[in-house]
Amino acid sequence: MKQGNFIYMLAGLLILLVVAPTLAEYFPEVSSLGVSLTFNTILLVGVWSLYGHNLWFYTAFILAFFGVALSILNFFLESTSTQLLSLLIVLLFCVLSAVIAMKQILFSGRISANKLVGSVCIYLLIGVIWALLYILVDMLTVGAFRGLSIQTENQQSWDYIYFSFVTLTTLGYGDISPLNEVARSMVYMEAICGQFYIAILVASLVGAHMSERLHNKN
Repeated sequence: MKQGNFIYMLAGLLILLVVAPTLAEYFPEVSSLGVSLTFNTILLVGVWSLYGHNLWFYTAFILAFFGVALSILNFFLESTSTQLLSLLIVLLFCVLSAVIAMKQILFSGRISANKLVGSVCIYLLIGVIWALLYILVDMLTVGAFRGLSIQTENQQSWDYIYFSFVTLTTLGYGDISPLNEVARSMVYMEAICGQFYIAILVASLVGAHMSERLHNKN
């Protein structure tokens, strides 16, 4: 594992969650393509920094390549099927990134600042993954959520990301709410996942840190 590898992933996620919404607000005509390209490229760098040239890298590279290609194609065609396929690829890419990061944090080496950064990356990835799932549900079922902004499709995606992180942290402002059973079940599962992640990961990191201290004393 490379030193400081999670910094790349964290930078990519922060760009996605902070810079990209600003781009969508002020440059809506090009934000869809720009955000997709930025997201896929930076997360690919993050996955590469975790494993380098091996099976994980090539899998992530293939997913990122098709994700970028479909994003470009959808920018010109605006096809629902292309958008759905692109969404599924990005979703799989995020899940892969989270699994790799989790493996690096929990099952290798000593606890370090880099691993703490990685735990933040996983938490942010969970929020992004659920946001993508919400978009998928809303595409496949009519009226799954109430309170979404009446904007362009790309700008509306930031509503899902906002709602996902509000749910993950159990803030629950109530401005956006699920309407059907599938959406509601996903919402409470995300809230449970967010709480268990904090409890289980923090407990694991503290336990590993205490074990290291006892081992060093002996």
